[in-house]
This record gives sequence, structure tokens and C-alpha cells, in this order.
Amino acid sequence: MKVFIVKEPNVAEIIEVEKPVPAPDEVLSKVAHCGICGTDVSIHDGTLNLGKGNEPVYPVRIGHEWSGVVAEVGKNVTNFKPGDRVISDTGWSCGVCGYCYRGESNSCPHGRAVGTIGKCWPGAFAEYMLMPERGMFHVSDNIPLDVAAMVEPSCVGFYGLTRTPIGPGSNLLVMGTGPISLGGMACAKGIGVGKTILAGRKDSKLAIGKKMGADITVNMDKEDLREVVMRETNGRGADVVLDSTGAASLINLTISLARSSGYIVTPGFYERLLDGFAIDNIIVRNCVLIGSGGTPDMQRRVLDMLAYGHVNIAPMITDRYPFANIKDAFAAVKQKGDTRVKVMVDF
Repeated sequence: MKVFIVKEPNVAEIIEVEKPVPAPDEVLSKVAHCGICGTDVSIHDGTLNLGKGNEPVYPVRIGHEWSGVVAEVGKNVTNFKPGDRVISDTGWSCGVCGYCYRGESNSCPHGRAVGTIGKCWPGAFAEYMLMPERGMFHVSDNIPLDVAAMVEPSCVGFYGLTRTPIGPGSNLLVMGTGPISLGGMACAKGIGVGKTILAGRKDSKLAIGKKMGADITVNMDKEDLREVVMRETNGRGADVVLDSTGAASLINLTISLARSSGYIVTPGFYERLLDGFAIDNIIVRNCVLIGSGGTPDMQRRVLDMLAYGHVNIAPMITDRYPFANIKDAFAAVKQKGDTRVKVMVDF
């Protein structure tokens, strides 16, 4: 089968490897779609810097935002069969440690990330994807497989939001118009969050956010975000702020726009130490800062919302490339176009 391997920074190619045979508890799927994540690009370019112990180990088979159809199953697999439509978790976990038993499989000390850091599990930029049965999720027939491939980035933002008391009556400020921000926002609307303000710098991406449930959009190059937020929240600030920009220049603004005793969710990697980080502004106002880097079992919840029509994440797909042209797809992501949100690789 053909796979896309990053051999070392800025050296990547499609190569031929043997198609794997599933072990007794594993599922082998034919990949249908795989989205390109910012982390994929950083690994490709050799710029990912998440601290000691979180380095990529080259060569890396990247790709973790995928969907597909089951081709073969191991002899002990009971919940999946050939022909099932599926996605997977973004990590392998042991299933038996304390973290796994508590439902915190993303923190499993024996775990392996899928297609990203450490000695990772081989990723999904490949014609076939192998995963343990316990890391797989069924995709309802009424969910297009390309939409299913975007469940993963939506989960990252949504997971952080589920760790806040967000719900009906809460207002939400979303910073950034990338897939994690937009997908997380759409899921928040799916559970009935109140007024939602989406801030970005590109009108076309803000328009996509509007389709996905934003009540108010703010182009920060044209309007004063603080003025809008305070006007729309009666001078209090946002109950919850979701900031996936990873922009050091915005972090202090983000913090200041949360109300006292509010919540700030940060799923965006900054990839460097932050100078001038106003942490005292969090402390003195009793705010809560939440990191959101893992998504334990969130896929099932987002898939349910999609199946019942509570969430619309389809508008995030703005560009498509066939797997044979995956190098062009990566080049397109790095161009950061005015309209580009999610680049999808189709198999």
C-alpha cells in the first residue's frame, strides 16, 4: 500500500509498504479522507516544539484526522465488521492503567499518539489504517465520510469546553477561525450555549463561522474586539473564551475578555515560552485556565450530534487534493489563504 512518510524535516514522500494484517484485537480500514492539521505541517517542517519528551521521532507517518471503511478485522473483534464506516481515536492506550479506568486515556503513561509525537502509532496518510478495536468509532450512514474526518479537530475545542460549566445562558467568545475554534464552537451551539461571538481577521472565514452557528462575528482588523465583547455582555466579559489561535500577541487580550470567575480554554499550541504573560490577571479575577490537548471519547459525542443534525461542521472543508498530490496539499496549507479553513486529502 502507499503511505506518506516524513523521513526528516522537509523531506517527505509517498512510498510503498506492505499492507498490515490485523492482530486479533485490531481493525484494518481503507482510508477515505484525511485532513491536514497544523501539527502535521509543523512535523513536516521540523518546527514542532512542545517541550522535552514531546518531540516527533522521525521518520513519521503523519495524519490523524481520518475516516474510512473497515476492510478486515482480527479474530477477536466483535463490534466492527467489513463495510462499517469508521473513524478512530488519536491515540493508542493500554486500557488497563489507572488513567484509562478513569476515562482519561489521553493521559495513559503507556500510550502512543497517532501520527504525531514520540514513537507514534503510524498515521492515516496511507491507503489503509490499522487501529485497535477499542480506539474505533462507528459513523452513522447519514454522516458523509469527509465530514466525519473533521470530527477530530472539532473534538479538541469541544473537549476543553466540556470542562467548563458552559450551557444555556452562557455566552461564548471564540478567538480564531481555524477548525478547532469553528468545530468547538459548532459543538457548543449543538448543546445549547447562548450568545456566541466569533473573532477573526478574514471576512470569508467569519462567514463560514456564521453558517456554523456564530451569532456575532468580529473582524479584529476592522472593529475593536473589546468594545464588541463588552457591549454584547453588558460590560461583564465572556463567561467562556475559546482561543485556539496559538498567538502569543493575543493571549493577554484573550484573558482580559473573560469575565471575573470566567473560563479560558486554550487548545492552540504556542510552541514557545511566553514572555509578558499576564498570569496575575487570571489569579486576581479568579479565572480558570484550561488546556485542551486530548479528546478522550469525545468522538462518540460529536458523531451523535452530527447524526441527529445538531451540529454543522461541513462548511469547514474549503480545499481538496487527491492523495497523489499530497505535497501540493501541504504547500497550500502553508500559504494561509484568506478562504482556507480545512484542506482535505481524498483517497
